[in-house]
Amino acid sequence: MTQLTSDAQGPRHAQQDTLQSQVRMPLRIISYNIRYATRNPVLGERPWDVRGPKLFTQLRFITAGHESPFICLQEALYSQIVDIRSHLGPVWSHIGRGRGEGERDGEFSPIFYRSDIWDCVRSETRWLSETPWKPSKGWDAVLNRIVTIGEFSHKARGTKVVVMSTHFDHIGVKARQHSAELLIKFAKEWGQSGQNRPSAVLIGGDFNSTPDDLAYKVMTTPGSSVSDVSTLIPVDEHYGNHLTYTSFGEPQEAPQRIDFLFILEPRTAVIRTFGVLPNSFDDLIRTSDHRPVVSDLDIAR
Repeated sequence: MTQLTSDAQGPRHAQQDTLQSQVRMPLRIISYNIRYATRNPVLGERPWDVRGPKLFTQLRFITAGHESPFICLQEALYSQIVDIRSHLGPVWSHIGRGRGEGERDGEFSPIFYRSDIWDCVRSETRWLSETPWKPSKGWDAVLNRIVTIGEFSHKARGTKVVVMSTHFDHIGVKARQHSAELLIKFAKEWGQSGQNRPSAVLIGGDFNSTPDDLAYKVMTTPGSSVSDVSTLIPVDEHYGNHLTYTSFGEPQEAPQRIDFLFILEPRTAVIRTFGVLPNSFDDLIRTSDHRPVVSDLDIAR
């Protein structure tokens, strides 16, 4: 794995120059924990019927004008998915299922995409556990945790990408570590399967893991074949915020950086932008207790 940062400008620009010589197309990837629609809001939290319309507008705004946006959500209940798809419009589709026993049970980690631009070739949900093929908790996790995986083919160009959306456990340290190991395994599997390999394998999620936590270190250790997208753009070119979890202002909660975008190496994509966007404005109503994480890439086509 090559970690390219602002401290390695020479290698970074050399690699970017090589990548830029290829014919490519733009893609925007978004990861956003939208906070499930609870019936018992915490201090400072507004109910979904107040937060939801603001979140719909935000999603429309940050995807408008982008030919190939993919939205990885976390903590979405089925009713919220129905709301979001309705407000995004008829050209949008999604993949994913709930993490419980039934297809619609519990939280989803869905992936929304433009079905007028992309075909979903195949998709599945796997559990982050010792038995990933069936609803289950892994190791010391408190809850079932999942990853949603989809392979998408561009209708006009035939370009393929794999997108993954996940949400790690908030308590289980071993569960997060082993979930990271599984995620890398799944990413490599999907990145190498099929006759035509995808131009990019992208992962978005709430990892409940700061950069000092073991799970993040597993994801980014040399040899993992995975890079944190934010490290592929100089820090002084990052847009917006640094922290991704804000809470709703509860006194016992500390803001942290726990939401990430990753890309499988070796990559052909050129990373153009990286940003952590606001989750509240003048009215001080937080659309979620997390902020959306966004990156623009040019992928080989």
